[in-house]
Amino acid sequence: MPTIQQENGRRSIKGLPSRWGVRAYNELKRAMAQQNCAYDELADLLDDVTNAPLPIDATDAQLCVLAERSANECANMAAMIHDPKALRARLAWMVTNRGIEPPAITDDRQFMLRTVDPAWWRRNLRRVHGRAFEHAAIRLGFVSVRAGAYASNETVQRRMAQTTRNARMLRAVTMENEHGHEFSLAELAAKGVGNKAIRRGELMLRMAGCEEIANEHGHAGVFVTLTCPSKYHAVLAKSGTINPNYNNATPREAQKYLTDVWACIRAKNHRDGIAPYGFRIAEPHHDGCPHWHLLLFVPAEQVDQFIATLHAYALAEDGEEAGAKKNRVKIVRIDASKGTAAGYIAKYVGKNIDGEHVGEHLDADGNVVAPDLVGDAVIAPSQRVEAWASAWGIRQFQAVGQPPVTVWRELRRVAAEQVADAPEHVQQAWAACQRVTETDEETGEVTTVHAASYADYIRAQGGVNMGRDYRIAIAARVELREGRYGLAPGPVYLGVYSKGDDGVYASTRYEWKRAAVAPANGRPWTGVNNCTADGLEYVPFWEHLTPLPQEIPPHDDSEWYANFDFAYFDTDECKTHFKGGW
Repeated sequence: MPTIQQENGRRSIKGLPSRWGVRAYNELKRAMAQQNCAYDELADLLDDVTNAPLPIDATDAQLCVLAERSANECANMAAMIHDPKALRARLAWMVTNRGIEPPAITDDRQFMLRTVDPAWWRRNLRRVHGRAFEHAAIRLGFVSVRAGAYASNETVQRRMAQTTRNARMLRAVTMENEHGHEFSLAELAAKGVGNKAIRRGELMLRMAGCEEIANEHGHAGVFVTLTCPSKYHAVLAKSGTINPNYNNATPREAQKYLTDVWACIRAKNHRDGIAPYGFRIAEPHHDGCPHWHLLLFVPAEQVDQFIATLHAYALAEDGEEAGAKKNRVKIVRIDASKGTAAGYIAKYVGKNIDGEHVGEHLDADGNVVAPDLVGDAVIAPSQRVEAWASAWGIRQFQAVGQPPVTVWRELRRVAAEQVADAPEHVQQAWAACQRVTETDEETGEVTTVHAASYADYIRAQGGVNMGRDYRIAIAARVELREGRYGLAPGPVYLGVYSKGDDGVYASTRYEWKRAAVAPANGRPWTGVNNCTADGLEYVPFWEHLTPLPQEIPPHDDSEWYANFDFAYFDTDECKTHFKGGW
């Protein structure tokens, strides 16, 4: 039975965050008054949630302490066992016992170095605890359009804090290349697809390129929405109550179901000679359960067979339940007279990246998801979607049947002189990837002289659905690089190469290293009044070269005390750990 506790005059369920515990207690009290089976079901659910291997209400400070302790325990074990295979087996058991997957690496030494590293434990404990926390929130009804769509408020706040820390670190670190150019990591990150605006623009460019190829070949566009059976949904959309048929699946398990359905559809399409191409977007329902949007192009004469296959496999599991045929799979044929296919899907791209060009944010059930206030911050719906994808490790966008985008990005690094004597298809691919602009010196207005074309890139690669037969690939060699856990092999990109003639076209890459911070050492060459000091030439050389004392700012640990949860010292875990004295 769940344990009831009272703090500051408020009763709650022990082992849950305070916001959850109070609501859970009120619902448990209400179910007890009704004297029905709902009380036993809720009590069992609360017992299951609060008895997790990692306490649901654990703070980040407690996870850091557990990471240090786990790393020390592994280090002590490594000092006692000297047989590599026996040590690896023991360490794997210790890692698994904490609910973490052991490192998937064959080198025994690097395996051991990971398990004795507090940073490795801290990173994995945060991930495992974050998913357990979020799954508990879903099961208890704290993830819904009424309580916090897509992800719980706590997970969204945790993700925002992580993003803030990462941004602060990127701004603080300066990198320098071999030419002496210095940029902060934030400036370098803003130049790639880590920049949300660039990522959104590249996705829209690729979608427009696919549509151009489809129009060229007379292929029809189909917009598909695939949804999981009702048992994967924790909260009913209309009432906001817990779904009595919920099977306790996590969003990752629901994503696995959709992946398996798509694998069956792909296999049937292969047998039927149907090869669709386009994009897949994964996004959450209001309760965190994922669903897919697919913008696909197929030959017009194959559309009916393709749609029949979609219906057959989407309804293979629980296809007779109420609402399955209406909601499980929805198909819209793209009508060119009503707009482009890329424009049709633009709102789904924006709503899953940065919320630009979306308008009113609706979930898959038609509910309006408005920005809300969490703590002292206004949370946009796109931030909730991003927190959901990060917490569950779900890939949001995936290309279907297209040439690799890695080659597209690498070609943008290749200089014009490198491809001057290249085969025609390489030159065409290179030209397709380049965007040339001019800037008016007087007004500063930027004009595009030559726009990049993903359709031309697809043509240069030989078309769509070529598999391993695309004409251009990445040129890379494998090198051993020194990392945190020793030497490890990794690819080093050199450029691209043409499969027909094996010609390699080198890309421009820089060697970056952290810029050195010059300390303020040595005596000043001027006096306080900016005049040459008298007798400076008579100062002994040893005194002249001696660095001046450095001013050390007073230590400020207020942030650490503000973030540390001192309630940890009252827990049984802390008392057991420090038993015998501090």
